[in-house]
Amino acid sequence: MSKQKLLSLLLAGIMAASLLCVSGAAADDADEYQDELDALSDQYEQLEAQQKAINEQINQAKTEKDKYLLQKKELDNQIYSVRQQISVLSDKITLLEGHLAEKEEELLEQTEEIEENYELLKKRLRAMYKAGNASVLGLVLGAEDFSDFLTRSKVASRVAQHDQELIEEMQVKLAEIQDTKDSIEADKIDLEGTKSQQDAKRVQLAGQLADTQDQIQDIEALEQDYLANKAAIDKQMEEVQAEVDAIYAKIKSEGEYEGGIMLWPVEGYETVTSDYGWRFGGTDFHTGIDIARLNAKGEGIYGKPIRAAADGTVAFTQTTFTPGRGYGIYLIIDHGGGISTLYGHTCGLNVKLGDKVKRGQTIAFVGSTGWSTGPHLHFEVRVNGAYTSPWPYLQ
Repeated sequence: MSKQKLLSLLLAGIMAASLLCVSGAAADDADEYQDELDALSDQYEQLEAQQKAINEQINQAKTEKDKYLLQKKELDNQIYSVRQQISVLSDKITLLEGHLAEKEEELLEQTEEIEENYELLKKRLRAMYKAGNASVLGLVLGAEDFSDFLTRSKVASRVAQHDQELIEEMQVKLAEIQDTKDSIEADKIDLEGTKSQQDAKRVQLAGQLADTQDQIQDIEALEQDYLANKAAIDKQMEEVQAEVDAIYAKIKSEGEYEGGIMLWPVEGYETVTSDYGWRFGGTDFHTGIDIARLNAKGEGIYGKPIRAAADGTVAFTQTTFTPGRGYGIYLIIDHGGGISTLYGHTCGLNVKLGDKVKRGQTIAFVGSTGWSTGPHLHFEVRVNGAYTSPWPYLQ
């Protein structure tokens, strides 16, 4: 048997043995990585289930009018859910790309190590062959096949300790290389699927946003909803106001109010669909004004920038919401002197708690989250936490 065949047989044996070797540390890392992937997948599935539940509720409406009103009421909830899904998918893509880069770097290092050890092993085998080491040569020539070579019980005793350690190290490295290759392939498949999911969600979001362009707040529908469920909504409103009062109790107004006449919060949209004070036949007290409708160009208000009415500090932010309840996604800005403004039913915030904001700065975007029947901004002015008519501050 030639030296080349001898080397080939030994290396093939090592390759086969390597399939039985698993690195404990690598397995732990893989488990942690898989846990992160599973958590993101679970978040995505939960959001998908929420959307399906909303669609089922809409489809179960008894009349076309009820279906239409539910669609108006739930559209922003669906948009919010899709945006969250896109965000979750972005996190997953980042995780996959990071893991893929790490594994490719790891594969490169592992390949370099195995090549170095292989060169050492070849040198050792050549030296043993030239020295006429019959025991090792007999072991190889006497094996019927690779399996027989690997399973002979006295392999360790017939190979020098140094060579045995080198072979064992190569076994581990080869196993790690195979695991790394498998991981890279799985990541590539998952990454491609995740990007396709995200593209589909972006298309869905674009369609939903297009549907909002001709939407306006339906005050008649809001009144019907209120009168039909007055007891439950009154109780809910009391709970919401108690929560808001508790929030204001913790806000410490800083400095004096020097804002003068406040800036109209949504440029180009001046129609007030629901004024401050009693409404719905004197059955419901509205604590602010609702700004909605189309602008002079016929453009819908959904997604339009909301401006800070005056300089101040972001004193509170609510970035999640319960569909059909309260102000939805909203924020409070302290302007000093105990005067603050509240911006409700937004589809997303552009500032965070503690930020210093300037008059006219974009702080959020008009939406329809919370108790709402169409895109609009609910704008409040409060003095020491008590709501008051915003008109003296706007005119």
